[in-house]
Amino acid sequence: MKVAFIIHNVSETESINQIIDKLQIKNFTRIAKAVGKSQFADPVFDDKIWPGYYSITIIEDTENKIEKIREEVKFIKEHLKIPDLKYYELEASNFF
Repeated sequence: MKVAFIIHNVSETESINQIIDKLQIKNFTRIAKAVGKSQFADPVFDDKIWPGYYSITIIEDTENKIEKIREEVKFIKEHLKIPDLKYYELEASNFF
């Protein structure tokens, strides 16, 4: 099974939710608040100096939609010009 990790600025959560709704994704987890920095954008540490934060959406591809998820995220990144939107796919095993 593959797992998609989408790291996005909290301001882009609605765009990611639209993908989930459009593709009728039933299995996902969201880490609502994460901080960090990227070489393509200012750091976000949710403090006075570096305001803002990321969210991480994790989608288990139990529905065989990974290609569609990848295409949708790529479209958003390219057309909305979001430099700090990150997408990763990992092969995962479910042990229990």
